[in-house]
Amino acid sequence: MLARNEVIFKWTLYAAATALCFLLQGALFQRVTIWGVIPFVYPLLAAIPATYEAPAPAAIFALCVGVVCDALLPGSIPCFYTLVFPVIGLCSSLLAQRVLPAGFFCSLAVSLMAFCLTDLFRCFLLWVTGHGAWKAGLFLLLRELCVTLPLSIPTAFLYRAVARKVHMYD
Repeated sequence: MLARNEVIFKWTLYAAATALCFLLQGALFQRVTIWGVIPFVYPLLAAIPATYEAPAPAAIFALCVGVVCDALLPGSIPCFYTLVFPVIGLCSSLLAQRVLPAGFFCSLAVSLMAFCLTDLFRCFLLWVTGHGAWKAGLFLLLRELCVTLPLSIPTAFLYRAVARKVHMYD
């Protein structure tokens, strides 16, 4: 079991790495458009760090990322990321613990899963409110995935470095 100051240090490093990714998203990626979409790293920030942690802390961290995303991004669906990111964090952690060990391939798998859950949940909520969005949503999913999936590689290396630093004595 980690001492209290080690837990604080661990989550401070995760928060700093996530803040760096938020900064890159806002300062750089928001200005790049490929195939009509911008690289969208927020689902990666909920999924990839979760692969290195237990399910409950991973879901709580992803919830915090979702709250920040909802505060930063204007959207038609209130609290959307707050609802979907904890599910992504929980699923990512369970996948890393039971199916595929945390690492590069696990990061790619959870990134794919994160985009699928995010966009399918968005399509479902729009469908429930009476908007037909399945075809457009799936096309958006494909484009976002193609544009953002290469960014999961440096994101995976960033969070792997953090996980190695904080789990050095586990």
